[in-house]
Amino acid sequence: MSGKIVSLDVREILRAKGEPFQLIMETVSTVGDRDVFELHATFRPDPLIRVLAKQGFANSVVEEEPDHFIVQFYKEDTDIPYFHLDNRELDPPGPMVRTLDFLDSHKACAEGELGLEIWNVRVPAFLLPELDERNYNFQVDDEGDGTVRVKIRRA
Repeated sequence: MSGKIVSLDVREILRAKGEPFQLIMETVSTVGDRDVFELHATFRPDPLIRVLAKQGFANSVVEEEPDHFIVQFYKEDTDIPYFHLDNRELDPPGPMVRTLDFLDSHKACAEGELGLEIWNVRVPAFLLPELDERNYNFQVDDEGDGTVRVKIRRA
């Protein structure tokens, strides 16, 4: 059973000195067990991370720019956090390019502090040898419903 990424950008609310907590919690209430809630904020929201951790959410945080943090919340117990990319709507070679760009541009992946989980429509046959060459381990899970999940992390 595949999931989806539910994205919410509250940066403009925060810049206008607004309080997005209620909107965030309303959005979180719509997230299914296989879904990922993706929050775009102007800072790392540590209080929210603690609140959602108490509700069973793991998280991964990526700083895209000094005032743009992407925090993903998901219900899975893992030893390291995983950032999720949904590549199912991309035509080849889009999924491979997007995946390698993410791995290349995020130091935490290279250092093994952050894993990456990609969602593709098929097993990424050309990506897997590239991951081997770059010293990444991967686990492929074909869910049989048009979603192949690949978990990637530094070897």
